[in-house]
Amino acid sequence: MSGRRVELDAAAAGMVLAEALLDGHGAVLLPSGATLSEATLASLRRRGVEHCCVLEAAAAPDPAALARQRQHDVERLARLFRHHGGGAEAGAGADGGAELLRLLTAYRRGEAP
Repeated sequence: MSGRRVELDAAAAGMVLAEALLDGHGAVLLPSGATLSEATLASLRRRGVEHCCVLEAAAAPDPAALARQRQHDVERLARLFRHHGGGAEAGAGADGGAELLRLLTAYRRGEAP
């Protein structure tokens, strides 16, 4: 991701710093990767900071690509846990593998367990 320089008055809570924010003496006020909050912005204004470099917003993922990736992840989990499907041949998940598979599958699908 690339960064862009913005005036502090144009910065908003939730933006992420692309570069460390330094004071006039070179001391780090906020490290790179810090998320700006309303309180942080107010503090920076009081210190006389005029601008900062924030990360560009990432483009929203393609829903079809996201669905394909989730399906791929679920299929991979099924392969990895093929002996823990919870059937009689797996001892009905006596080792917890079936429950772990269920939870991981729900997570990969974006569902609540």
